[in-house]
Amino acid sequence: MTKYFTKRIFLSCALTLAASLSPAIAAEISQQQAAQNLAALAASNAASNAASNADSVQKTYRRRVDAAWAKYDTKIGLPLQDWTKREVAYAGGGTVFYPFSGPDFPTVARMYPQAERYVLVAMQNARRPAYPENMNPQQRREFLEKFGAAWEKFGTLGFFRTEDLDDDQKDKATSIGVSSLLLAFAARLGYEVKDIAPLEFDAEKGEWTPRPGGEKWRSVRLSLRKDGRDTTLDYLRMDLSDAGLKASAPQRAWIERMAGKPTLLKAASHLLQEPYFAILRDAVVQAAPLLVQDETGLNYNDLRKIGAVRLYGNFNQTYGLFKKTTQRALAAAYQAEKSPGELPFAFSYLKKTDTRSMQIARRSIPK
Repeated sequence: MTKYFTKRIFLSCALTLAASLSPAIAAEISQQQAAQNLAALAASNAASNAASNADSVQKTYRRRVDAAWAKYDTKIGLPLQDWTKREVAYAGGGTVFYPFSGPDFPTVARMYPQAERYVLVAMQNARRPAYPENMNPQQRREFLEKFGAAWEKFGTLGFFRTEDLDDDQKDKATSIGVSSLLLAFAARLGYEVKDIAPLEFDAEKGEWTPRPGGEKWRSVRLSLRKDGRDTTLDYLRMDLSDAGLKASAPQRAWIERMAGKPTLLKAASHLLQEPYFAILRDAVVQAAPLLVQDETGLNYNDLRKIGAVRLYGNFNQTYGLFKKTTQRALAAAYQAEKSPGELPFAFSYLKKTDTRSMQIARRSIPK
C-alpha cells in the first residue's frame, strides 16, 4: 500500500513547533475553540489576526475539511447512523468498548449513540493536541496541509490505517496526533469539549485516571457534552496482545472488564483470529453482551459462542492484504443464509456492494 502521510522534515522549525504546542500557549484559547478550529468550524482571534496569507490557508483547509466530511457523511456516516437505529438499537448509557480503534470516534459514536463513556484502544500515543493558531505561518500551513489530507483520507475510507498512524507518530515536525483528531471529530459530531487531559493507569485503583500537566500524553481523556448529556471519551495506548496483557495483571483485569461491555470491532486486521491475541478474544467471547463487527473481528466460530448472529451484506473472502486468514466458516454461513440483512454503506476494507459485510452477535439473557 502507498504511504498516506508524506514525511516532511523541517529541522529548522522543529523546536519552535514543539514550543507552539506547550500547555502555556495552548491555554490561551478554550478546548472548545481549539476543537472547532481543528474541525474547520470556527476561526479563533489568533487565526483572524495571523499573517496575510493565513486567511487563504484557512479557507483552503476549511474547503478540504467540509468536502471530506460531506463525502464521509453522505456515503458512510449518515447511512450508518440510520442503519444503526434499526439494526443495533442501542439503548444508550453505560460504557462502550472499541479495541483496535485508532482515533475513529465517528463510527463508535454513531454505532452506539448516547453512551456515557467510549473506550478506544490502540497502539499509538495520543500526543498533545496541536494548536495551529499559535504556530508561525510556515508551520501552520504545513500542519493544516497535512491535517486536510488526513480528513480527505478518512472521508474516503471511514477508518484509519495503522501504517498511516505510525508514520504520523514518527513525524516530529508536523505530527497531527490522535488527540487532535479526536478533538476535531468531537466538534464535527456536535459535542462541546469541556476538557482534555492525559491519562495514566492507576494499578491500585485498577482504572485510568487523569494526570493534568503530565509531560507524556500516551493516553487521553476528553470530557464532552451534547444535548445536555455528559460523555467521556477515553483513548488508551495499550498493547492488546497476550504478551502485552500478561505484562500487567491490573491492566489485564481492566481489559477483561471492558470486554463485558457492548463492543465494536472494525478494520481490526483479523488480530483476534491470531493465537497471540487469545486473552482479549476469549474475554470478548465470554462476556460481551453485544458485538458489532466486520469480517476482520472474531472468527465466525467464536462469534457464534456469544449468541445469535445476524449477518448483513455479503462475504466470500477476506481482503487481499490478509492472506493468512480466510474466515471460511463465515463465508459458508453467508452462503447458507437465505436473507442476509441489508448493508447500504461501506464499512471496512471491503467496500463494494457485493463484498462488504457486517455481523451482530447478541448474548442470550437467561430467564
